[in-house]
Amino acid sequence: MSNEPRILALFGGAIVFGQERGNMEALCALQDQGCEVLCLIRDEAFSKQVPSALDSVGLKWKRVAYIEQRMPGRLLWFLFRNPYAFVRANWQFLRITREFCPTHIHAFNALYVLNFLPTLALCDALLIYRAGDKPQRHNWFWKLIWSFILRRTHRFVANSCYIAEELLKSGASKEKICLIYSAPARRRQVTKFQAPKRLACNEVFFAYIGQISSEKGIDILIDAFRRVAVCYPNARLLVAGRISDWSGDSWARAVRTQALADTICRDQMSFLGYVDDIMGLLEFCDVHVCPSVWDEPLANVVMEAKVAGRPSIIFRSGGLPEVVIHGTDGYHCAEKNVESLASALRAYLDDTDMIKRHGIAAHASLSQLGVYKFPQAWRAVFGDSL
Repeated sequence: MSNEPRILALFGGAIVFGQERGNMEALCALQDQGCEVLCLIRDEAFSKQVPSALDSVGLKWKRVAYIEQRMPGRLLWFLFRNPYAFVRANWQFLRITREFCPTHIHAFNALYVLNFLPTLALCDALLIYRAGDKPQRHNWFWKLIWSFILRRTHRFVANSCYIAEELLKSGASKEKICLIYSAPARRRQVTKFQAPKRLACNEVFFAYIGQISSEKGIDILIDAFRRVAVCYPNARLLVAGRISDWSGDSWARAVRTQALADTICRDQMSFLGYVDDIMGLLEFCDVHVCPSVWDEPLANVVMEAKVAGRPSIIFRSGGLPEVVIHGTDGYHCAEKNVESLASALRAYLDDTDMIKRHGIAAHASLSQLGVYKFPQAWRAVFGDSL
């Protein structure tokens, strides 16, 4: 058997959001460095996006059971399904660990740790926990789960200084924490972005890419853009993010309906839905906007915007100010409100040369953030624990 790390990754997401994308990049980097990686994904038939995404980057996977958090109106389903899924998941985990013989467990979500908690307590493999969000400690139950994670984890990998500080506050020892900024997603086979036709040479395209939810500030962006678009007919806004018929997307549907009912928004704004070719969209646009009103740990798309040579407009949230320097490779809004964001949009519309300068600086900053040493940094985390 090879002396290289054998990594079993707890990959239970049903949709590829930023958390999943960030961990895919880490696991791909480890695989490129000679590690063997196997991802445990959920076994529901509806979960098709995750296996497809893993296949596209060459990561192996097996389907296993995963428990679910309680959702409104589904109490009986929660009470009857989860105990069965929990027992089945741990039986499957035990069988797979005997076959795969992992040296390490890669985790990034407290719910997935809970899913395999009994067998994780018995397993000898070292647990590496990539912290891409604040520790989940909002009630006594999750505090207990987090205390288990603190004891069981060999190393924590924070994706920003902000998250590293939150880990310290949660009880993690400083010696166990290291910082590795997220790497931009690698190129893979995706549906190519169909860029809209530029109708004039002076058009400036702003892009929002992410979840269409209130904490991401998309409603603030739409209001700010409308104020600006009245005076700048050359301004365009492209909004990329899933808006489905699922009940959980009702807020997003309402925001879209309201925006498109406005004449100005309808003419100068487009809702693209889910876009797989993120780099294609960023390369087409001029400025990226990330108006998160919650404490964003570190948006992967900001790093991807840097690869495309595009500046980012941000709110000063969580780890975002660490990777965007105001006036150099992007713009920090003074406040998390419509007025400040509108001012940022105007700044770029009034000085298109600044877009080019900031874009060049954004790409150059990747080296300072250690992105080009991302694979070696991750390999060192797993290598020093053998």
